[in-house]
Amino acid sequence: MSYFKAIFWFILSLIVSCSNDAITKYLGYTLDAWEITFFRFAFGVLTLLPIMIYQGKGAFATHRWIMYLLRGVFIFLAISLWGQGVRLSPITTATIMSFTIPIFVLLLAPIFLREHITWPLWLATLGGFIGILFILHPDRSSFNKGSLFLIVAAALFAMLDILNNKYVTREPILCMLFYSTVVAMVLVAIPTIRVWRTPTTYELMLLVALGIGSNLILYFLLRAFSLASASSLAPFRYLELFISMMAGYVFFQELPNQYNYLGAALIIPSTLLIGYYKTRAHLKS
Repeated sequence: MSYFKAIFWFILSLIVSCSNDAITKYLGYTLDAWEITFFRFAFGVLTLLPIMIYQGKGAFATHRWIMYLLRGVFIFLAISLWGQGVRLSPITTATIMSFTIPIFVLLLAPIFLREHITWPLWLATLGGFIGILFILHPDRSSFNKGSLFLIVAAALFAMLDILNNKYVTREPILCMLFYSTVVAMVLVAIPTIRVWRTPTTYELMLLVALGIGSNLILYFLLRAFSLASASSLAPFRYLELFISMMAGYVFFQELPNQYNYLGAALIIPSTLLIGYYKTRAHLKS
């Protein structure tokens, strides 16, 4: 029963993640991506603040200000670029690109974590990057500019994962999330001033939902991982592709093209192979 509950929480995180992408894309028709990102951080902080206050002064205590500053910079860059990419690309493309994060983690791990990479993992990485090329479709007539934003964002999310793994895994999760989001909000406020347009009441409601959703994704993931291991839940990650396809079709009349299918057919097996070998190596150690 614990495993089924973990699956439930994990799938909820995927649904909220796709919903956030859909809201970002919809708001992108009338609001600039900088402003959407600013409100995402702002309402994320405002919804966290009452919880932090309820837990008392200890919830705000930390000695790792430099690390939070660095993490906030990565969050600012990653979410800002992701918002730009989602605005310009189909939601399904964004979901497929999110699957490349483990590939970038694998590439960066030897540099920052001094991990040894075996030849099957390098082969999986090569397959993943060929899949990325299919999605980008880099010719003059149909180059996907939005996908380029998504790829850079995925690489930044991978750096964030490595940073979490190496430095801040022992920090309270609420404290880590709160301070990093505050830093990101302050950074994105600067470009937001230049493109500011006062949101309508309806847009503001969607922006509040976006901020709350950002926190809910993490909450649902933590609930899932408290009941089952990340590796046992990893295969369900790819349900997000079908959820995003339905959301893209229902709300934006989007259908994946042949390059999306080819890219996904290479990226998904590559990330599954990476997950398999990393889990096996972890069990042996």
